[in-house]
Amino acid sequence: MNIKVQNLKFSYGTKKVLSISNTEFEQGKIYGIVGKNGVGKTTFFKALTNIITNYYGTVSIDGVDIKKNLKALSKVGIVLDDMELYKNQTGLFNIRYFGGLRGGVDEAQAMQFAQELEIADSINRKVNTYSLGMNKKLILLISIMNDAEVLIFDEPFRGLDAKSVNWFKDHLLNLKKQGRMILISSHVKEDIETLCDKVLVMENGDFRYTFDLNADEQQYIYHVEVNSKPTLMDMLRTNGISFEEQTKFIKLELSETKYKEVFKQAVAQDIEFLQIKRENKFVDLIK
Repeated sequence: MNIKVQNLKFSYGTKKVLSISNTEFEQGKIYGIVGKNGVGKTTFFKALTNIITNYYGTVSIDGVDIKKNLKALSKVGIVLDDMELYKNQTGLFNIRYFGGLRGGVDEAQAMQFAQELEIADSINRKVNTYSLGMNKKLILLISIMNDAEVLIFDEPFRGLDAKSVNWFKDHLLNLKKQGRMILISSHVKEDIETLCDKVLVMENGDFRYTFDLNADEQQYIYHVEVNSKPTLMDMLRTNGISFEEQTKFIKLELSETKYKEVFKQAVAQDIEFLQIKRENKFVDLIK
């Protein structure tokens, strides 16, 4: 399955929200959609799923324009951060209802997932008695109970405990192995780093940067604190390596291989590393 976005433009009144030229997504990969608040991530997800349709441009799935043929969205599932359940009904009712919209649900599997997520004992209680975390677990459980080939998650782990986050991460990675396509937004860099194959950084309604987290020689941002900044900076200048001097740290943008070379050379010159912080480049862009 393939999703292609071409010349996608959308505005709220006079405020331009999306202006995306060309972007493509492939099955069997997890994509991280990241950016600062208000850059258009949620609006982009809504355009991908026809929640909003008054945009210009084309969103196509396997070559089919989703505006012209709604059936193209039959294998697409989405969970938005503000998704609501039927709170005056039980958790089980919600599982059956939303599963029914998709043509049915495997209740035995749903209950197994509920047991693993530690909400099985509450599944026959009304959702309005659930805590925030329980509510979020139920929403995500429902989202993975259908056979969607494309899954879109907007801040899926907000409000979840660490154990449940790890459970869902493992499940999403298994879905990727099955050939599913997953798009996920999150402000937590660890979520993106542990799940995603590619990261798209959105600025001003467009994807300005793309990072392949599986690339062997991808660039990282290193912040290093050493016992002698002047000595390290002289060494870097001699080797033609760009750096940024900060109050406490020296900031470097290097591949892992190149960093190891710099580290070994510095240690050989009796430079002691007091702190080393490494981040993917996309993190530096969304701070």
